Amino acid sequence: MNNISRRGLLAGATALLAAPALGQAPEWPRRPMRIIVPQPPGGNLDILVRAVAEGLRQDLGQPVIVENRPGGNSVIGLEACALAAPDGTTFCAVNIESMATMPHAEPELFARFASLLPVTQLASAPSVLVGSPEVPQGDLRAFIAWAKGQREINYGSSGVGSAQQLLFEWLKAKEGFAMEHVPFRGIGDAFRELVAGRVQASYGAMALSMPLIRGGRIRPLAVLGSRRLAELPDTPSMAELGFNFPYGGAWWGLAAPGALPPAIAEAMAAAVRRVVTNEEFVGRALAPNFFNGIGNTLAEFAAIIARERAAGAELVRLAGVGPSR
Repeated sequence: MNNISRRGLLAGATALLAAPALGQAPEWPRRPMRIIVPQPPGGNLDILVRAVAEGLRQDLGQPVIVENRPGGNSVIGLEACALAAPDGTTFCAVNIESMATMPHAEPELFARFASLLPVTQLASAPSVLVGSPEVPQGDLRAFIAWAKGQREINYGSSGVGSAQQLLFEWLKAKEGFAMEHVPFRGIGDAFRELVAGRVQASYGAMALSMPLIRGGRIRPLAVLGSRRLAELPDTPSMAELGFNFPYGGAWWGLAAPGALPPAIAEAMAAAVRRVVTNEEFVGRALAPNFFNGIGNTLAEFAAIIARERAAGAELVRLAGVGPSR
């Protein structure tokens, strides 16, 4: 009996040492992973995710494939992620609109991916409101004065309930001018039409905006938030111009199917944090595109979403969009 007991104890101790620690992701990742980007290639989100995916590949030792699935105001890609097997091989990219304002502006669409588990924020970035080449030089106040004398001008957005729509509908209500909303599959598409002059205004994060501004292909009108940017010293902030728009810029995050084991979700959040705070990666991939790496925990990300969603309800109401409009 004593020999049997010793053998049993030794076997149990060996198994305990070989097992992953409590709360640790069990042998993850063991297979290639994919990150669904619910927008077309070429936008801010796509640029960021492709950079982070390469960093994750090096950090985790598994291929990380970026899969663009645009359409339906990001719903097609996000729904595919929500319905995927919660095995740690599928993640998706989310932004402030999909997580904070769409629940109020398009609740039926949001319901299709509401089960997603927010994993971590990837990055944030300053944003700038811009005009097409035909727009006279000047700031946002000058643009509004010009717009009041125009007929049939448009603004481009990444979809119904997007931050672009909320901003311009809010401005229209505040300032009493008319512009038609033209939604696109993603902000990259909207900016291509902006450069071509088929829409007259939009806004986006600096990664997409600055190369076009520097090339003289679009005009900066105002920076979102309360302060000017060093990269655009002559462009006033929204607050400077007297606009108290309750949104200071863009952020993007990573989500997963809702039943993903928490240990795997936390392991992915930790991997993202290692990538986006790595000095070499920041200097090579984030800073040149004006991204500020974050990589927070599940709990921290959930708290930010809750705060942004509460503010989003009021913004949707003020902008006059959503089911109650």
